[in-house]
Amino acid sequence: MREIKYHNDETIKVDGLHFYGCSFVAGQELLDEEMGSPMSIPVEQMARQKNEPIEQYYKRKLSRELLFKKKIKLESQLAWPQYMCNTLKVRCFNHATHGASMTEIKGRLFNDVIEGNISSSEAVVVGLTGFAREMVFSENTSGQEMWKTREGGVRSMVVATDYERRGDNDFARKYMDLKGTFTLFYYFLHEIYSIINLCKINDIKLYLIPMLDRFESEFYEKQFDFDIKSQEFSSHIDFLESEIDKYIIIGTKVDPLGGNIIKRLPRGHPCIESHEKYGIKVGKKLLT
Repeated sequence: MREIKYHNDETIKVDGLHFYGCSFVAGQELLDEEMGSPMSIPVEQMARQKNEPIEQYYKRKLSRELLFKKKIKLESQLAWPQYMCNTLKVRCFNHATHGASMTEIKGRLFNDVIEGNISSSEAVVVGLTGFAREMVFSENTSGQEMWKTREGGVRSMVVATDYERRGDNDFARKYMDLKGTFTLFYYFLHEIYSIINLCKINDIKLYLIPMLDRFESEFYEKQFDFDIKSQEFSSHIDFLESEIDKYIIIGTKVDPLGGNIIKRLPRGHPCIESHEKYGIKVGKKLLT
């Protein structure tokens, strides 16, 4: 057991940390050069080829999926949570998934809580991702099969951006006109608050850490062009932000991994040196 800093000058004793978050927590791209990127395979190549025997197609599909899962596991061992845990001398359990939204992150944490996968000697660290992402349930296994791993599975996406990439700019514009960035931000804060309450109810020690952007409503207002004070439930934002602040690892609210990137990999993720330095830096913040 290791005594580490908690919140409000408290300390706790843990022997392991469970991490949840998006690609910035999972270490996406860290092994692309060595193992390739399944996401770079064109959809048409991933589909069953003309006259391809069904057995051969499933064998090829399974091989890709096993490689992808192995790559994800190996990358997670090179991501900043591992360096943080090495610094603290505790075990590391990285459950982060590529492209995850806060709803998906909450869902994966919820699964582990109700299945009893987090012991009383372990704590949880949640990386706060981009607020515009939304979780959807896959209704079939067509399309990007690496995302839709099974019928009924989930994936997260920025809906408008996803449709823009498909060339449907009209739908993307109508969707954002209907929903708006403030709506997404409002739900984002509520999802984080739900995570806090989930951990409270189940007596789980929780740390939050911003990943992509600094966690300040003023930053989001300016960056994404909305006015909180003009919204009907604007008073909720101050309350939610103050509650969330209580669980953010000290010093990281305005110092996310996104602001500590030494070099970006081809698809925008932090290089291994960025992960190493940030993990050690955050770990040292919790040393007693």
